[in-house]
Amino acid sequence: MEKIYFDETTYIWKTKLNKVTDKIKLLQEAKVVIESAKNNTTDGYGYMMEWNSNINFNGNIKIKRKLDEIIQLSIDKCKKIYEEKNITYNKSNMDSWVNMVRSNNPVQVQFKYEELRGVDKYHIHTDINKGNEKFAPHYTWVYYIQMPDIMEEEDGVLYFRGKNKKEYWIRPEEDDLIIMEADMPHAPNNAPSSTVDRIVIAGNIGFENIKKTNSLI
Repeated sequence: MEKIYFDETTYIWKTKLNKVTDKIKLLQEAKVVIESAKNNTTDGYGYMMEWNSNINFNGNIKIKRKLDEIIQLSIDKCKKIYEEKNITYNKSNMDSWVNMVRSNNPVQVQFKYEELRGVDKYHIHTDINKGNEKFAPHYTWVYYIQMPDIMEEEDGVLYFRGKNKKEYWIRPEEDDLIIMEADMPHAPNNAPSSTVDRIVIAGNIGFENIKKTNSLI
């Protein structure tokens, strides 16, 4: 796993999962998840309730599909990073989703309205989870199932904003897993010249040390 520094306090982790041969199946499964989402106001977003509820204390989920394999591999990578801190934990929390950015006429607000580009594009997952009254995540991860096929200049990149307010970016490749601290402001860019959509599966992972009680039964 490569740790990429943009400056002293701004960094991400990146690796390949070697799941290129599963791309067609992953796209099929991702489409089913997106189409199952009702009242979708973005290009394509969906999740399965079991992804957010079937994780056990050790951070393992039930594997039923190829997307589940990606989630488990991503959780394991995040656990490895967290365990390097030597912080005791006994419970893992997770949520995951599939997201698509259309190549043509994207609906997401930062792409739809030019006046909001650079203003409204960033989001932070710790803030999102807090607003939704969910667990506090330590890491956010993104796995790239499909990237745009035609990209010019900064098309298709993933932007980051450092603590110094400077903007950085990286252009992911298909089969890349990118992990960042969950409080990292970030935003994907679209690729209007592409003939295919950007499709990812992503998630948050958080760890906590809870007091376990012994049953008298």
